[in-house]
Amino acid sequence: MNTDGASRGNPGLASAGGVLRDENGMWICGFALKLGICSAPLAELWGIYYGLWTAWERRVPRVVVEVDSELVAGFFNTGISDAHPLSFLVRLCYGFISRDWLVRVTHVYREANRVADWLANYAFSLQLGFSFLPSAPTDLSVLLLEDVDGSSRARFVRC
Repeated sequence: MNTDGASRGNPGLASAGGVLRDENGMWICGFALKLGICSAPLAELWGIYYGLWTAWERRVPRVVVEVDSELVAGFFNTGISDAHPLSFLVRLCYGFISRDWLVRVTHVYREANRVADWLANYAFSLQLGFSFLPSAPTDLSVLLLEDVDGSSRARFVRC
């Protein structure tokens, strides 16, 4: 599963999106979530929460959640203080993670998260709230094919 959050300002108008795919990279389902006003990390966390909810409702026994925010991935891999303002939502996610299934949250580069990024930006055009996507929006087909084919993107990395 890939999830992403988007915020036009920090805080600003925010959204999230995600895609659940099978082991071959084929679309199972997706979602787009128009949130209202919040920070970018909060939008990322809502994406993870709804991604976990979506996978649980589909009875997926094992899921790897890929997110392009190192900060947010770190909340799940190294922990978060109870005093942190985002800890409430991390705890909600842990409620899903602690159920009877295998879940891993991992960081990926933005280039590997383009489908979820597209869905998060697509959510800006929708009504406020959660939109379940049983099939991929037509405009997303090129990105989905590139992901399945393993198309690469150049990335500048400072040394």
